[in-house]
Amino acid sequence: MGIGVMAEKAGGVRDLEREDLPSVAELFQKTFRGSEPARPSMIQYLREVLFDHPWYDEEIRSKVFIDKSGGVQGFIGVFPSRLEINGRPIRAAFAGSMMVDRHEQNPLAGARLLRAFLTGPQDISLTETANALALGMWQKLALPLDIAYSLNWLRILRPAGTAVQVAERGLKAARFLRPVASLSDAMIERMGVKAFRAPPIHGAGRVNFWDASREDFTEAVLKLSELFPLRPQWDRASLDWFMDHAQEKRQFGKPSWRIAESRSGELVGCYVYYGRPGGIGWLLQAVCAPNVAGEMVDDLFAHADAAGCVAIRGAGHPWLTPELISRKTLFYGRAFFVAHAKDKSLLEPIKAGEALISGLAGENWMRLIGDDFD
Repeated sequence: MGIGVMAEKAGGVRDLEREDLPSVAELFQKTFRGSEPARPSMIQYLREVLFDHPWYDEEIRSKVFIDKSGGVQGFIGVFPSRLEINGRPIRAAFAGSMMVDRHEQNPLAGARLLRAFLTGPQDISLTETANALALGMWQKLALPLDIAYSLNWLRILRPAGTAVQVAERGLKAARFLRPVASLSDAMIERMGVKAFRAPPIHGAGRVNFWDASREDFTEAVLKLSELFPLRPQWDRASLDWFMDHAQEKRQFGKPSWRIAESRSGELVGCYVYYGRPGGIGWLLQAVCAPNVAGEMVDDLFAHADAAGCVAIRGAGHPWLTPELISRKTLFYGRAFFVAHAKDKSLLEPIKAGEALISGLAGENWMRLIGDDFD
């Protein structure tokens, strides 16, 4: 008798199967998006990211918690990754969204799902999107969060507009205050109070930034990823797949691709963020040589400001943190990064902030994080 059949008869954790996807979509919708039924587009998207992933691994699959009747009561998304450390390939897996229906009836379901993930065949287990509840489960297993990659940040550019955008997350009717916020920010600026605005970049400096195409950005990321001892084993086809999904995320606005070159024409950095006038921009990925991190942060803030963003935020990019701290940036806990490996040497680049394991290299390229399904 197979393990999946035994689990179904007794209730417990087993690998996700394609026929589970409608139940998982309903559970996701109920947990994170309210009571509306899951749309077919969400079920199709789950199939794409969970089973058509370019690095799909039959041995590293998402898990479901089922009751004795075989109904899906819990889920943890597992996304295989191919990393390399100093040129040596390693198997990796990211734990994405974890959810349990009627938690009071299944109080250990979350812990069992997490343990099933951690005991998989991967060399290193990671998550960059653990909420406070999931973080507590990781920490009960004596797995601390990584502070450098957990430092979510926010740079306010227009304070009234930012306040309205934050309020809209809990009360949609707050959107009617947008014109008032825009007027308030304009009045503040006319009064000569410009403490929040990002200073514009004038003239050619030590580093030149320019708007790039997605294709130029992709080539830049492939080259600059070599700066990191722990990094994805991207090739053009796999990175294009991640970029396709990232480009579909439009809730935060349109993506802006930027590339940085030195005066001699050497590629030294690139970044991509989403933004729209009146919205809070969101940095997906930034990669650069260490000596140009300050210039990259300045360009990011100035570009988002000129695009009309009321603020710009992002998750942990340790190579940018010292520059962010010195530029009126707020730090807060929102999504937490945790990594675990039996071979502790694999964690050293993460502890040193020298691992490319977030954003396009992690989980945040997915539409499941911060996007809607029509």
